Amino acid sequence: MSDEGPADAGPPAHIDDTTVVSRNQLILTAEVGAETAMMNLEQDRFFGLDDIGGDIWRRLQAPRTFGDLINDLMKDYDANRATIAEDVRTILTEMAAHNLVKFS
Repeated sequence: MSDEGPADAGPPAHIDDTTVVSRNQLILTAEVGAETAMMNLEQDRFFGLDDIGGDIWRRLQAPRTFGDLINDLMKDYDANRATIAEDVRTILTEMAAHNLVKFS
């Protein structure tokens, strides 16, 4: 993920299958080729997600648990659950640090 501006603190210490992930509703997005361009209206900051980050973002249209997100991604990606979970946890933690998603 690329951005313009400093990161904010925000991700929880532990994300498990029951953690609910939701989008920050003040983020505007547009598909630009294989990338998802985003603007955080609260902070006037721009971000870009690659195709996998954009896929995760699209799957978060409605809040969902981390476990459901991983199970859904397993249908489309050729990797074991632990690898997908670790990679997605990293991406979501970075998104949360930039106030793009929140956890509950």
